[in-house]
This record gives sequence, C-alpha cells and structure tokens, in this order.
Amino acid sequence: MQSFNMQIRNTKEIYQQLKEARITILIPLILLTITSYFSFIWVIAFNPNFFSILIFDTNISIGIFLGFLLILLIFLITLIYVYFANKILEPLINKIKKNE
Repeated sequence: MQSFNMQIRNTKEIYQQLKEARITILIPLILLTITSYFSFIWVIAFNPNFFSILIFDTNISIGIFLGFLLILLIFLITLIYVYFANKILEPLINKIKKNE
C-alpha cells in the first residue's frame, strides 16, 4: 500500500513538472507569435502605405517581404516547439505512463 502511495506521489510530482515545463515553453512562443502577427496587422491598419514601398528598385514591396518573413518566423516557432516537446515534454509524459 505504501509503495502505491509513493507511486501516486511520484506521478503527481512528474505531472507538476510537465505542467511547468509546458508553460515555460509555450508562453514565450505564444507571445512571439501574437506580437509578430498583431504588429503586422497594426501596420496594415494604420500605415498601409509603408507596405507599398518597393525594395531596392525591384518589384518586391516591403509588405510582401515582411509577410514572407512572418511566415518563416511562424514556421521557425513551430520547429522550436516540436524540438522542445520531443526533448522535454515527451520524456515526462513517458515517465507518467510508466508509473500508471
């Protein structure tokens, strides 16, 4: 019976670590995503002429270029999340599964 109680306590501690690790990973990534999107939309809403400026006498405008960079940023954020999820979150989830 005491071994069962230790197992439950250990599972709760690992679950708490999982929650804290998840928040530690997600909050900065969410803030970066939201800030970048809202900044882009804010410029579109309040200064749309800025995005129509052409870059170095080419046919590419600042709006197209920054939109492409925004897509790349979101792709990079996704890759960062997948890396941390596999490196940190998955081992904790597997520990919880083993204790059950």
